Amino acid sequence: MIAFTMPAIPVPQPRQRHRIVAGGGRTFAMNYTPRGDPVNDYKATVRMAATAAYTGPPVEGPLEVAFQFVMPRPKSLRWKSRPMPRLWHATGKDLDNLAKSTLDALCGLLFADDGQVARLVLSKMIAAGDESPRVLVTLERLTEVSPCPSPSTR
Repeated sequence: MIAFTMPAIPVPQPRQRHRIVAGGGRTFAMNYTPRGDPVNDYKATVRMAATAAYTGPPVEGPLEVAFQFVMPRPKSLRWKSRPMPRLWHATGKDLDNLAKSTLDALCGLLFADDGQVARLVLSKMIAAGDESPRVLVTLERLTEVSPCPSPSTR
């Protein structure tokens, strides 16, 4: 099992941009992410945290990956005299795009291909008053098939 915390504000994977390129006498469409996009800095931070936490070869076989995205607390939810517990984050950044950018950054470091991920556990919440934004990452190799918990056992 590999587990680490990455101290950064989670950034979702943006939509791909397209441009028409002529090369070798042919014209084709090229997909790209602009150099100045914040996701590039976020992915670099993910890679630095992953290499600090794990130095071995990429894990092989089916994997379970869990991400807990702790988003910054908005100013409208900051109080001086009331407690500020964690809250569910239900607006703004899409959870699947947050996972996509983080998985892309970990690809080649913790695992060879993100197609190895057989189970993905995601959560997105607003930081408590005394917390800073971060991403908690857990990666575990799956050995045998276990059913997903049914709604009645949660």
